[in-house]
Amino acid sequence: MKRILPAAALGVTATLVLSACGGSTEGADGSTTISFAYWGSNAESDTLKAMVAAFEDEHPDIDVEPNWIQSDYEQKLQVSIAGGQAPTVAEISHTSLAGFANAFQEVDVDPDAYYAENVPDSMEVDGEHRAVPFVVKTKVMGVNGNVFETAGVPVPSPDTPLSTEEFADLARQVTSGEPPEKVYGSAPVWFWGWLTAEGGAVFNEDGTECTLDSDIAVRTVEYVIDAQAPDGFAPTPLEAEGQDLFDWLSIGRLAMQPDFGPWDIAKLVAVDDPMLDLVPVPGLGAPMEIDGLGISRDATPEETAAAEEFVAFMSTSPEAQDLLTTAESSLGVPVVEDSIDSFLDAAPDRNLQAFVDAVDQSRVMPSVAEEPQIRTDFQNDLTSRTAVGSGDEDPAEVLPELNEACQASLR
Repeated sequence: MKRILPAAALGVTATLVLSACGGSTEGADGSTTISFAYWGSNAESDTLKAMVAAFEDEHPDIDVEPNWIQSDYEQKLQVSIAGGQAPTVAEISHTSLAGFANAFQEVDVDPDAYYAENVPDSMEVDGEHRAVPFVVKTKVMGVNGNVFETAGVPVPSPDTPLSTEEFADLARQVTSGEPPEKVYGSAPVWFWGWLTAEGGAVFNEDGTECTLDSDIAVRTVEYVIDAQAPDGFAPTPLEAEGQDLFDWLSIGRLAMQPDFGPWDIAKLVAVDDPMLDLVPVPGLGAPMEIDGLGISRDATPEETAAAEEFVAFMSTSPEAQDLLTTAESSLGVPVVEDSIDSFLDAAPDRNLQAFVDAVDQSRVMPSVAEEPQIRTDFQNDLTSRTAVGSGDEDPAEVLPELNEACQASLR
């Protein structure tokens, strides 16, 4: 999903998207029509439309107009809000919620409705719930047991995470050959996610301070550099550019894919190989994304009442939550316990439980409005100045400077 454009760039596309986003109307029969904006692939859009249809079956007095924004979602959502054409309900990631919080109403969220405390907490900005959670997107690690068998090395445990040191040792053991036939122990190790596995973070807990100059951050950069060195166990980002890493995993070019998301469940099911399975992400897990539904602050009382019915259904009703993951498509892990079995049944021969366990293993990063620009600037500078990319500067000297730039953005 594309991130937010600078404000000056938004006007360029305003006239193109205002007609695509709209509020709601009241029908002659007394029914209320609300609009629902969301992103995703074709299969994910079909899933959300099925959830909408299930809602309309139970609420014949409310019509929901799906508004599938196929690209540049947040930019177009921001334009529609600025132009007074906000959708009644909009999907939003918790990582982006702070940047949109003022466009959404405060909503009531019952923490007891969810099996994990971090789910409802993720929808808070400045102590107020600005969206209702409806899906969790955890990460796990895909493994190809055939590669381990060839190397004579045991496959990682299905329920106990490797330490990051154990992961590196194991990845080196199963790496073999030379490019272009080289079999890699791991897919690329991305700094932004691996920092969490190592116990670090980009921001402090309340998102007011940048922590990219920590010893853990420096150690993580060095870890990434070692992993993608010529004698390392992972391809460089350039070597992996444009490649479907699940394809690499399925054909045995990778032993482990530590950035395996729920959107790849359908691919896993389609490959009839019992040696392909899932295990926990090493270390302290990967950053976890939680998506919620925000209600426009510009909605009328009638529209708000209908929207509240809709988001409550999407968030807590098994009729909706059971549809989040099937053998054909997955939005992620349900947020209510009653739908976990339905999630696991989508691929009963695979360890989907690892996704559920990751809800507790993973960390929910604070929502910081400036995060998209901070992430872009940091990654560009890290890649150009250190051996993560084309540079050769010492990470221990570069990261304090990048942390200062991060902090300046927060101010």
